[in-house]
Parts: sequence; structure tokens; C-alpha cells
Amino acid sequence: MTLFRLAFKNLWIRSTRTMLTLLGISVVVAIFFSLFSFGKGYEKALEGEFSSFGIHILAVPKGCPYEATSLLMHGGNIEGSLSMKQLEEIRQHPQVKIASPLYNRHTKINPDLNPGNFETALYAIETDLFDLKPFWEFKEGRPFESNDAKEVILGHQAAQAVQAKIGDELAFIVHKGEDKLTIKGTLVGILNITGTSDDNFIFIPFAWIQELVEDRDIIKAVAVQTMQGSTIADVSMDLSLLRDVQTVTFRQAQYTLQQLLDTTRQLLQIALVFTLLLGLIGLINTMFMSVEERKKEIGMLKALGAQNRQLVQLIITETVFLVFMGSILGILWSVGLSNSIEAGIRALIESAPPGKLSYFSWPIAFLTVGGAVIAGGLSALFPTGILLNISPLEVIRNE
Repeated sequence: MTLFRLAFKNLWIRSTRTMLTLLGISVVVAIFFSLFSFGKGYEKALEGEFSSFGIHILAVPKGCPYEATSLLMHGGNIEGSLSMKQLEEIRQHPQVKIASPLYNRHTKINPDLNPGNFETALYAIETDLFDLKPFWEFKEGRPFESNDAKEVILGHQAAQAVQAKIGDELAFIVHKGEDKLTIKGTLVGILNITGTSDDNFIFIPFAWIQELVEDRDIIKAVAVQTMQGSTIADVSMDLSLLRDVQTVTFRQAQYTLQQLLDTTRQLLQIALVFTLLLGLIGLINTMFMSVEERKKEIGMLKALGAQNRQLVQLIITETVFLVFMGSILGILWSVGLSNSIEAGIRALIESAPPGKLSYFSWPIAFLTVGGAVIAGGLSALFPTGILLNISPLEVIRNE
């Protein structure tokens, strides 16, 4: 008990150094825990977004199908378009169960009102898309009455942003050539939270958008679900043979995404290693300076009968306490600042998936604290070599 009291007394006496050391340790742990949390959270958010789809194949215009898939999922504009003829050719494939056309463009909801002026993506869909997205549930209202109804459905967050209620008349912008048209439709449905980008979008019937724009061939993608028992890869190959049509299965897109995530994970691991090394070097340097400054004190303790083993235990106890408290403080910082960090990530990465990007895990938090304490205890062994060389007689002579 005397050893622990002495360790805490030493830390209290050198309060400025103690606070600075705690601050340094907490910053290193906060960076480590934040990098790990956001790496896992980003991966889980993307996986969740893919797993929520009932779409087997996405047919898009010629180009990079993976880029088109990402843009479509997050509301980006796709260059090029498919025709109604190509849609019919896709539907005529014997193994295609559902082929649902999609159109998307940036728009503003209630551009002249406040609250309103909410910038988002407009999606024109057919009613069979509800069969491809079984996770869509209505918080309020219902689906479209028909594919040409003048009706609107909002994602959960979009409805909150414009404070819309069922039965409200919503205005939104549609581009017709070089002109911008403000169109109005009745809000008939508000979706429950899906945890995907759909929460931010506005949806209207596909046949209605055909009336509003000049170009009749405005299909940006065709969402395809195959017949049960069919081979998705074979159907995808057949559809890719159609003129100016390129296909990607969601399994292929997920595999490509996984490769990108693996690369990102490796970069994060390198960053984590360097972060830990910097933290350990700083901690070892602090303990070296602490021992050097306390040579007189340590020599007097030796003269009073303290053994090297007890002095080593004293240094390790001080270090472990500092690392433990700094780790707790660092994790609290990481959790407390997670929303601000997430906002920064979303500002840098426009296609970041929706939902919570920070993944907090109690086991990981405990492992972080435990790992930091073990590493800190081991790092305290380096400066203890100085203790063994301190002569109490030399200290007393200098006095």
C-alpha cells in the first residue's frame, strides 16, 4: 500500500508533468481508437447498404459499371442513358423476373420555402421497385397508386428536413433541356429509416418524369431481379451482350468494394502502428526524464534501504497509472468527438454511406485500454536501467 501511495504522491507533486503526460497519452489513444472505430463503422455501413438490396443485377449505360453503381446508390448523376427499347429487351429475357427502370437527378424540395430548399436526389421509379427493396417500410402513407400518378414519396430524413406531412403539396425542380421547371405533387408516403442513402431521397412515378422531360430515353439504370433458380452470372452475361448495355452484379460490386476496403484497412493498420510507436517513444522519453530528475530522491531511497526491485515497481506503477487514466480519457475524447469527426468525413467523402460511421465496441475499448497499459508497463522497463546505476553514496557525497 505504501508503494502505491508513494507513486501517487510523486505524480501529484509533479502535477504539470503528469497532466501533460496524460494529455499526450490520451491524444494517442484517441487517434488510435477513432481510426479503428471509423474503419470498422465505414465497413459495416457499406456492407449494410449492399446487403439491403434485393437487386441481383444492375444494367447501366456503357462506361464504368462500378462507378455507376456507386453513383446510383448515393444519388450521383450518371452520364449517358438507356432507351425504352433496351428496357424491353431486358424484360424479354426468359430468366428476368423484374426489370425496373430508374431515373435520377439532383433537385431541390420546396425551393422557395423555409423550411425547404432541401437539396437531394430525385428518383423516378416504377412500383415494382418496392418488390426489389423489401426493407422499405412506410412510417406513414402508402406506395404510388400507379406509375403515372402525380404523387411523391420521401425518405425519412428528407421528410424531416422539410417538415412534410402526408397530404402536403411538395414542389421540386426538374430540368427540361436548358430550362428548370418547378413541379408539384402530393406527398402520399414517408419511408421508415432504412439506414441507407434512400433516407435522403425524393421518389416519384417513372411515367410522370417521362411527361416532364424532353428526352423519352431517360433511363439511367435498370434494376434486375432474376427468376428463382437461375444463374445470376449467366443472365448478367446475356444482358451485357445487348447494344450499349453494361451490367454488374451486386456480388461483383461487393467484391470490388471489399478489395478497396482491404486496401484501406491496410493503410489504417500502418497509420495505427506509427501512432502507437510515436506514443511509446513519447512515454519512454517522459519516464527517462522523470528518472533523471529524481536521481537524488532515488539515491536517498536506496540509502534508506529501498531495493532496486521496489524502485522498479514504483516507476512501473506510476507509468501504468498514467497510461490507464490517459487511455480512459482518450476513449472518452474519441466518443465525444465522434459526431464532429463523422461530419468532417462526410464533408470530404460525398459518397460516404448513411448511418452511424463510428462503430463503438466495448470489447475493443477494453482491449485498447489493456493493450495500452501492457505497452506502457513494458516501456517503463527501459528507463529502469538508470536506477540500477545510481549510487546512494555518490548522492550523499554531492549533498
